[in-house]
Amino acid sequence: MRFPLFVAFRYLISRKGSSAIHIISLISAAGILVGTAALIVVLSVFNGFGEVIRGLYNSFDPDLKITALQGKVFVPDSLAVHKIKQLTGVAGVVSVIEDNALFRYDRQQHIGVLKGVDSDFEKFSGIGQKVLRGTFLLEDSSWAYALAGAGVAYYLGLNPDDFFHPLEIYVPSRNFNPTGLSAANAFRRQALPVSGIFSIQQDFDVKYIIAPLEIARKLFDYPHEVFALELYLKPGTNSRELKRQVISILGPGYSVADRGEQQAMLYRIMRTEKYAIFIILSFIILVAAFTLISTIGMMAIEKQKDIALLLSMGATARHIRNIFLYQGLLISILGGLAGLTLGAFMCFLQEKFGFIKINASGNSFVISEYPVQMQLPDFFVVFAIVLLIGFLAAILPASRASSEQPAFYLRQE
Repeated sequence: MRFPLFVAFRYLISRKGSSAIHIISLISAAGILVGTAALIVVLSVFNGFGEVIRGLYNSFDPDLKITALQGKVFVPDSLAVHKIKQLTGVAGVVSVIEDNALFRYDRQQHIGVLKGVDSDFEKFSGIGQKVLRGTFLLEDSSWAYALAGAGVAYYLGLNPDDFFHPLEIYVPSRNFNPTGLSAANAFRRQALPVSGIFSIQQDFDVKYIIAPLEIARKLFDYPHEVFALELYLKPGTNSRELKRQVISILGPGYSVADRGEQQAMLYRIMRTEKYAIFIILSFIILVAAFTLISTIGMMAIEKQKDIALLLSMGATARHIRNIFLYQGLLISILGGLAGLTLGAFMCFLQEKFGFIKINASGNSFVISEYPVQMQLPDFFVVFAIVLLIGFLAAILPASRASSEQPAFYLRQE
C-alpha cells in the first residue's frame, strides 16, 4: 500500500510532464472544492434557519405535552401530576384548556383559538419575551386579562390602551338545545381587556388568544377537565429520558409528545428539504468527477513508460491500478479539505458579521441576515461523499491503466 501511495503522491506534486495535465488536475480539484464549499454553506444555512424556526416554535410549545389518546379532554390524576412535578428536571406543569372561539372587538370579529392557562404559564413560557405592545399580564388582584396574537390583533384592530372596548369572546354553549325557541343561551360570552399583543410565528399569531385558565373553564364549561398538561423542563434535562419516566407514571391512555412530535410535519419538511438540497448540490461534485476521470486517464497515458518500467521491475497490475486510484483519491481529498475549509470560513464570516442580508434594507420580521449554524456531522458526511465520488471516478481509468502490458512499451524504445 505504501509503494502505490508514494508513487501517486510523487505524480501529483511533480512538475514534470505535460502542463495541460496539471491544469486539468487543478480544475478537477477546484470543481470538488467549489462543490464541497457550496454544500457546507447551504447545509449550514439550512441549519441556521432550522434553529430560528425551532426557537420561534419553542417560545410557544412546551418541552413535553400530555394529552388523552381518546377524547379531547381528561381529568388529571392529582397523584400522578404530583409525582411528575417531583421528577428531577421538571421545572413546572401547566394546565391548559384550548378550543375554537369567536372574538369580537368594536365592530370587527375573528375566529381563532382561546387558550386558557394557569398562573405558572407566565413563569415558564417564552411568550413574555415576544410581547410587541403592552405587557404580559393575565390577571391581577382585580381583573382578568387577555393576551392576543399579532395576527388576531391585526384582524380585529385591537388596541391594548383602549379601556372602553374590551375583547369579547364567544364560545358555543355545550348545553344549548337547538330545538328550543330561544337562542339566548347558544353562546357563552366573556369580555376581557387586552393587556398585550405578542408575535411568535404566523401560525400562532393569527389564531391564539391567551387567557386565564378559570376564564376558559367557565366559557367551555369544563370545571375539572383539561385539554393538556404542558411540562417545562430545567436546562440541560434529557427530554427523552424524562418522557420515558412520565409515560411510566401515567400509564396507558395518554400521549406524551416532545417538541419534535408536537410539530412533526414541520420538522419532517425541514429534514426533507435539507436532504433534497444535499442531493442536488452533490451533482456539482459529480460533474467535477468527470473531469477527474479525464485527468487520471491522461496521466495514465503520459506515464506509459513509467508503467512499463514498474511492471518490468516486478510491480503487479494491482500496484499500477492502486497508483492511479490513490491519485484520484488524493485529488479528491485535497479538493474536499480545501472546500471544507473555505465553506467553514465563509460561514464563520456570515455568522460573525452577517454580510449577506435577507433583503436590501436589512429589515425582516424575524431576522435581517441569513443565519448559519455549522454542525460537525455535516462536515463528515460531505467529506465522505467527496471521497466516495472520487473513488468511483478513479476506478475506471485506474483499471484501464493497470491492464497495459510492459512488452508493448518496451518495444517503443
